[in-house]
Amino acid sequence: PRRLGCLGAPGVTTEAPRLRGASAAARGAQGATLGVALAVAASTTATAALVKRRVRSTAEAGTLRRRGVAGARLVALHARGGDGSADAEFLKQVLREIKELVVLEKSEDETLMRLVASMDEVLVEKNEIVVRQGEKDSSMYIVAEGEVVLELTKAESAEPLTRPVTRGGYFGAVEVLGKTPQKVTARAAQRSRLWRIDSNKFDDIIFGGAQPAAEAVDEGEDGVGDESCSATALREIFIVSDSTAESAKVSVQTALRQFDYCLQKTCGVNRTVVYRFVRTIKEVEEIVGRAGEADALVVFTVMETSLHEALIAACKKQKVEYCDLWGGLLNSLEKKFGAKRSGVTGRKQAVNEEYMKIVKAIEYTRKVDDGVLPNAWAECDIMLVGPSRAGKTPLAFYLAQRGFKVANYPLVPDEEAPPELFKLDQNKCFALTINPEKLRAIRVERMKQFGRSNTQYADLAALKKEVSWIKTFYIRKGPTWPVIDTSDAGVVETASRIMEILDRRKGDSLAAAYVSMD
Repeated sequence: PRRLGCLGAPGVTTEAPRLRGASAAARGAQGATLGVALAVAASTTATAALVKRRVRSTAEAGTLRRRGVAGARLVALHARGGDGSADAEFLKQVLREIKELVVLEKSEDETLMRLVASMDEVLVEKNEIVVRQGEKDSSMYIVAEGEVVLELTKAESAEPLTRPVTRGGYFGAVEVLGKTPQKVTARAAQRSRLWRIDSNKFDDIIFGGAQPAAEAVDEGEDGVGDESCSATALREIFIVSDSTAESAKVSVQTALRQFDYCLQKTCGVNRTVVYRFVRTIKEVEEIVGRAGEADALVVFTVMETSLHEALIAACKKQKVEYCDLWGGLLNSLEKKFGAKRSGVTGRKQAVNEEYMKIVKAIEYTRKVDDGVLPNAWAECDIMLVGPSRAGKTPLAFYLAQRGFKVANYPLVPDEEAPPELFKLDQNKCFALTINPEKLRAIRVERMKQFGRSNTQYADLAALKKEVSWIKTFYIRKGPTWPVIDTSDAGVVETASRIMEILDRRKGDSLAAAYVSMD
């Protein structure tokens, strides 16, 4: 193997790191040189090796020191797959399971290994800071050894919220995808080893990688390649608002569901970046400039008149495609009421009967969460029944925010359910189910949060029996309950299905119509 030289840098350890999984000859070579042995596979079927490379420039070392990782060492991993690369296989598995990076679930092994090969190893000592909350470092980190504590500081809380992350845990996934500042401060609880990838490398490999010649384009009759047929092409959407951006975000997410059939197949991959609480024309112009560079669609809900006009003008000037989400509606309302819009940002919540109904529903749902107070279940509007971690609690609170009093009961195999469950109106009951593999993934993640693993709670064989028992329970005890599969459905989708069932019981949409007082 050829040897790579070592660049010394202030604050960076210069002793050659020990090769893991390399041959005995390679390990022996470490005592004779500060270089690192590089084992290159002779063919795609050969066993791959790890290569740890020194900090390539003092600039990288300086970046680490600015983060407070004064004694950290930054090296790099190169892997081509195979049994000789335990870290590479570990990283590939973790990358596939990162829920925020859906694009990786269906990625080819070759693509994932390219991603792994581009990652840098970061070694930190106890109490050293890896990243700080708010820092403009759009990188993701995966913990290979040790423990890192994530700290989230909120304005309303004197003490930061903390969560430990151990082997297989990660942080910065949203940041690497959206190129946003870090949301947490990460501090090493003990000497730890992490792997890092920055957003530029991620984009180059996942979204910008060249396709094989035979698959690069799908030529039409005129022989011109159609870019829209690229499964990995990045389609960016910028959401801009002078308020919370929630309405715009929900609207865009709902609209994108119309393209589920082709996203990550022929429509490319979507990435949405949200800019909220925009206050100045300078911010508007910079956002539009970024949109132009990224060829992004700008979707906005900006009420303040000068910002609204500046945003449209900037988009037209830079030839950026845009969608004024509320423009058409506001124009129609102006005609209907014979008055001009106020341009006031945000929404004032009216404290009326409907609002108080929501408050009472949330309070009730909180009080009876997770199967407590069976004597109060008769008061509920909806009863959710299902296995632990099937999504009952978040679904219950989502429905509560829409005015429904929701109780939920977690089924446990061979445990007798309270008689109150069968005494209440059975039309209120909804049965949730989930496939064992999905349930296992959720429970494994839950166990990681408590630093536990290999429990019966997340054992796949046990989960298959549990899910089978629950389906039998529904047939025996709740034959009239609608059964809803939450395996690939989000909270909003499942809630919509429940509300639709309730409405259809009243008749058609005309019979289910109601007057909103807000």
